[in-house]
Amino acid sequence: MKVAKRYAKALFETALDNLEAVQNDMKLIRQTFQENPELKKTVTDPTIPGTVKQKIIQKVFENKITNNTKKLIELLANKDRFSLLFAISKYFDDLYKQHKGIKEAEIITTVPLTEELKSKILQKIKEISGSNDVRIINHIDPEIIGGFILNMDHLRYDASVSGKLSKIKQKLLV
Repeated sequence: MKVAKRYAKALFETALDNLEAVQNDMKLIRQTFQENPELKKTVTDPTIPGTVKQKIIQKVFENKITNNTKKLIELLANKDRFSLLFAISKYFDDLYKQHKGIKEAEIITTVPLTEELKSKILQKIKEISGSNDVRIINHIDPEIIGGFILNMDHLRYDASVSGKLSKIKQKLLV
């Protein structure tokens, strides 16, 4: 996916004066593809010509995206690389968050976090990361039995019951 990263970086550099709007475009693209798998399938289908894909994308996002994003779509159409659009939007999001100093922490628990607990976790993550802009994403997974798993910046802290049981099992098998 080096190519998608290069497109995302080029878009980011050309959109610095309009960063928030282009970030909203990238969110809209990701959301639209996630909600409409048929659209994603059509855009990545190699048997459909790039010009047809471009017309479909332009129709879907008509009057909803900035000129920077429209130019990216035209470029992808000319190079027949529409299959990269979703990946480009994800890489752009990473660049945006890095530029703005935004940290995302994924917390996996067996039950939804209470607001009080979420607030405490948020404070601790802010202290550890040194960032004032931290966003918590809480995923529910009853398979972890209890405790939590924290994923942030390519790091993983597993304090789940299932994780501890797995470690015990590995020690017993050695």
